Amino acid sequence: MLKKEFPQIVLLHILVVMFLGFLYITKNQYMFLIVNVTLALIPFDISLAIKHIKSNIIAGLLGLIWLAFYPNTMYMITDFIHLSAIGTNIVTAYQYAHYAILALGIFSGVLFGLGSATLVFERFVRDPDFSIQVLFYGVLSFMSSVGIYLGRYKRLNTTDLITNFHGTLMQIKHAFTPDMIAFVFCFVLVQLFLFAVFQIMKER
Repeated sequence: MLKKEFPQIVLLHILVVMFLGFLYITKNQYMFLIVNVTLALIPFDISLAIKHIKSNIIAGLLGLIWLAFYPNTMYMITDFIHLSAIGTNIVTAYQYAHYAILALGIFSGVLFGLGSATLVFERFVRDPDFSIQVLFYGVLSFMSSVGIYLGRYKRLNTTDLITNFHGTLMQIKHAFTPDMIAFVFCFVLVQLFLFAVFQIMKER
């Protein structure tokens, strides 16, 4: 199976490298996408490893690492906030190009997230019923939404759990506010909708 998928996986990474290379060479307004797209690709690559590793123990450990990086994928939805760098009244060729660049980066990250979550789910749940799917994607969407909020508004990232574990936990503790609850609720709904559409299309 891996031999069949290998050319497509390589092609995917070539496309990502081409996009990142374009960003680096052009030095445009959205250089931050180099980091964000790379962080979004990591959980997808981890999910590929999880899919093909036979040991449940190793797959489970990789699953925890995947879970820590997964919010980086859906986090990219919030990158539309950076439209302010070019203005929301998009009427010039400069704005068209930068809007296309930003949208490409964001949609790539979201697709990496949807694909990686599906691979992880299918690896650990062999014969899922609808309730198990709802539970898995519901819990994942909630955890991811919390992570997105912490990343966007508290400027925390996955590596902070390693470099400043105690301080990060304290910031998370004090982050639970009505604004956070509203944000998480909205983004859980967004992610569940995306998962539902992705699964329906995948099964056709």
